[in-house]
Amino acid sequence: MGELARLLERIDAEATTPDGQIRARLSGRMQLALEFRNRSYGSCTDAELGRRLSRIATMLWVRYHREYVEVENSFLGFPEPDPDPEDRRFEQEAEELTVSASSPGGWVTMTSRALAFWTVDLAAGTQRSLAQDRFVTEALATGSATITAYRSARMRLLDRYYDLADGLPPWRRSRPAGRPTGERW
Repeated sequence: MGELARLLERIDAEATTPDGQIRARLSGRMQLALEFRNRSYGSCTDAELGRRLSRIATMLWVRYHREYVEVENSFLGFPEPDPDPEDRRFEQEAEELTVSASSPGGWVTMTSRALAFWTVDLAAGTQRSLAQDRFVTEALATGSATITAYRSARMRLLDRYYDLADGLPPWRRSRPAGRPTGERW
């Protein structure tokens, strides 16, 4: 594992609802955690819990991504080259890339646009039917599946624009020799 990968493993972002009752964490290479405090699970409707989780997921991603970019920029130590028209088209499509995933039991569905904006929907009766531990397992599986779906879709988009069979996209090939590269979001 290279130095950049080790630095990225140390990223640890956290987000909490304003009332402090729900906390989520995203660390390292997309390791998710979700915690309900003070028996708050089941204290609101399924629709409200979905809205609260949507907000916390969006906040969590923003914090994680900000740390990721800071680590990558400080490690690489120089700005990326100015994008050409093709790069701008790629970035526009990447910003609009929307994916969805559902939990193994079908209780939780997540939709995300570019991993920056999240919507969490819960099936009717979710909190009544699932114990907290089971709900957390379903929610975390859905979050992980959504991230995986986004990464796969983004990789297909990268390949369509830059033909990854020929190697890295231009904005990665332009790195000076001997400088490691990292994943671009």
